[in-house]
Amino acid sequence: MMGGRVRSCLAACIVAASVSAPARANDSAASLDAGGLVLVRDPDIALASEDLRIGLDRIAVDYVFRNTAAAPKTLRIAFPLPAIDGAHLSTSALSLPYEDRANFVGFTVTVDGAPVTPQLEERAYLGTREVTGLLTRHGLPLNPLRRGDLEAALKRLKPATLQELEKAGLLSEPSASTEYLWRSEAKFHWEQTFPAGRELRVSHTYAPVKGNHILSGQEAATPAYRARYCLDDAGLAGIRRLIAASPEKEQDTTRAAEVPYIVTTARNWAGRIGRFTLTVDKGSPTALVSFCRKGVRKTGPTTFVWEAKDYVPDADLRILIVSNDAALLGIR
Repeated sequence: MMGGRVRSCLAACIVAASVSAPARANDSAASLDAGGLVLVRDPDIALASEDLRIGLDRIAVDYVFRNTAAAPKTLRIAFPLPAIDGAHLSTSALSLPYEDRANFVGFTVTVDGAPVTPQLEERAYLGTREVTGLLTRHGLPLNPLRRGDLEAALKRLKPATLQELEKAGLLSEPSASTEYLWRSEAKFHWEQTFPAGRELRVSHTYAPVKGNHILSGQEAATPAYRARYCLDDAGLAGIRRLIAASPEKEQDTTRAAEVPYIVTTARNWAGRIGRFTLTVDKGSPTALVSFCRKGVRKTGPTTFVWEAKDYVPDADLRILIVSNDAALLGIR
């Protein structure tokens, strides 16, 4: 969909969920997938509605749950943060929304309008081996993309300790200016009671870890790129118009960002989602947007809505937003 039009098919949606990101210039950054809430499947907890709003800088989700059992049920709800693999991302252009904290996406949650303070479980791995204890013992952040905090912490360590960390495979060299080679995995979680016989409203927000890349007309026209975002002919023409007006037009390029969202985590609720509403905000009337959903309506200068009833999530989302305004896309 570009500028309000959508042309989508099931095959394209499947490809969009599975194709790896194309190789791009050195200043590109791959997005990190995140999604909604996860809980152990329970036959009595139904998801009556889900309102999902996706923008360049904020994702907000409002759920309405209904416990169909005769008694209250208490279940643990989790929000998994995207895994951070330092071996692949340590030298990338990717930056986190909040690089100086463990809650690097600024996750917040409310239940029936009241704030909830969930627990954060954060761990680190080198391959299948857990290295959480080794890192915490030396006062190192577990997230390998907290570059500033990691460099400062490593500068405080003795050379023998740096050599120990290198020997353990965690650092590419025994210095503060090095690559961080481990993987961090984290999730927020809390116990939630679902009262019998009434609805429960849960809302959460966070900042997406979006990817960005320089986009050429040649790449945009490839079958893989078009399938990833269900980019139709009108959308491709729109990208070419942006390139023609771009300050980088001599290089036949413009700027693009990808905002991912894992929709299929909602499959663990009982049955179908009664009502599902997706709102995408492209941020500026001059930007172009494309994603794989059929029957999208333009509802404002920058907003597009897709709705479904009795919905079973069938494919995750990758929202493409293209603009000559690098600041709009969060490109530094």
